[in-house]
Formats: sequence, C-alpha cells, structure tokens
Amino acid sequence: MFKQLGPGDYARLKPYFAGQGYRLCPYSLASMIIWAGCVHDAFYFEDGDRAWFAEHEQAGGGRRRLLLPVSRPFRMPSPAELADGAARLGYREFRYVPQHWLDAVGLPEAEKLFSVREEEGFHDYIYERAALASLDGRRYAKKRNLISQFEKAYGPSSGVGEMKGACLKSCLDLFDHWEKSRGEAMDIKKCERKAIANALAHFRELEMSGVAVEIGGRLAGFAFGSRLGEDTWTLNFEKADISFKGLYQFLDRAAARAVPASYSFINKENDLGLAGLRKAKESYFPVKMIKSYTLELKG
Repeated sequence: MFKQLGPGDYARLKPYFAGQGYRLCPYSLASMIIWAGCVHDAFYFEDGDRAWFAEHEQAGGGRRRLLLPVSRPFRMPSPAELADGAARLGYREFRYVPQHWLDAVGLPEAEKLFSVREEEGFHDYIYERAALASLDGRRYAKKRNLISQFEKAYGPSSGVGEMKGACLKSCLDLFDHWEKSRGEAMDIKKCERKAIANALAHFRELEMSGVAVEIGGRLAGFAFGSRLGEDTWTLNFEKADISFKGLYQFLDRAAARAVPASYSFINKENDLGLAGLRKAKESYFPVKMIKSYTLELKG
C-alpha cells in the first residue's frame, strides 16, 4: 500500500501540495524527501484526492507515525477522518499537527478521539520576508551594524551568488568546519549532514533555491530552502564560517532577498528546544509562531 518516498516522487506528488495550507516546515514536499533516510524512513500512499505520509523511525522500536494527509484541492480533515484513516492504514499516531488545524476543528472535538500533546521544541518561527530582506527599523540596528562590519572587512573579496546545488563537496566541507568550530559532533548533526547532501544531489529536481557567499574565492556560507505553501518559503539550511564576523547576518539578509517576492513569509523552522537557537531565532522578531502537536488514538 505505502511506497517509500524519494526524489523521483517529487513531480508525481507536487500537485497535492499546490494549495496545501499547513504552515509547519515538515509539510514542505522537498523537506520530506531530503530528510527521508536520515533519522527515519518516509513513505506515501495515494488515496483518491488525498496523499498520506508516514515516518518510521530507524532507531529504537521503530516508532511509526502519520502526518496529516494532503488533499487536492486542499481542505483540513476532520478528527473522524483522521481516526478512520489511521485505523484503516494501521497507525495510531499523528505527528506535526499544526496549531491552526487544532484551532479549526476545536480541541474538544479532537479530544473525543485522540489524546493531544504539544511537541516541545517543534514550534516554527514565521517571519515577514520583506522585513528580513530590508532589516529596517531600530530593532534591527544590531543586525545592520554587524553587516556593515562584515562589508567593511570583507566586502572587496566577497561575493553572493545563486546556489545551484553544484557545490556538494565544498558545502559539506563547510558543514564539517562549522560543526567542528561549534564542538557539536551530535547525532542530529550527522543526520543534518545527510539531509544537506540529499538536497544538493537533487537540488534542481526538488525545485530548491538559495544563495552562497564566497570570500576570497572560497565558500564561506550558504543558505537554501524550498516551497512550503502559496505564500510561504522555508529556509531549510543556513551554515556559515563563524570566524567571519557578521557573515551570518549578511547571509541571512541575502537569503531573504533571494526569495521570490511572491512569498510573503519565511518559515525558519523550529529551535529543537535549544536555548541558543531559540535566542537567535527570536532576535529576528517572528510575526508568529506555530505550535506542533501529536495525536494518539484513544482506546
């Protein structure tokens, strides 16, 4: 019934996502594909006008979970539809259920069939694209100051270009340098490295886009992402050599400027419950935060 999800499925499944209205980053089709095989295996099942997606964890007991189904044309499923679908497909749990689904159906209705639990550390940060591209106003003064320092020190030898996915080795070398400089040889970083490699290997096929910054002819930073919804673009990855002061701020603004103007918002994903990452994301003043929940069938 379910088929394993891979890059070759992007074109087939893309129509389901044309108008999808979930604003959590896991509902970017490209993101689903590039993370498959990293910490979990991913599967899909086409069911009439609806596509179901599942994750099976590779470690431990191999926990099996569904995401909310994506339909064409888009509509939010009722709790009864989810319960019926889960039972029919052999699952008991949904992950990455966005706050706006819960608001739409109502918590009391959801709790008739499911135990509802918030996923700590998995709420997404949403920003206005125009604000990140301009960094205007007093609240961004520190960001602009760091960018000015970077441009003064490295401007003559630096350049920004469109990321084309052809820099697989140099991007992974930069990731390894970034990880070493932070002293974080964690399992999640190994998974992230694999996801970046997956993305770069299928960059054009997955319709991803982004920017790369070179200093003295050497790659110093990159940022790229994918379509999430009609008005929202997701920044999937952003890495830079922290030895260049102000580079992260410069890169972040350049990435926002490269996002097509048709997107009003940028989703910069979650903070994994890490205090430092939370502080960095909050410093760019998100316009909203979207909580994520799990649903587990009762009985």
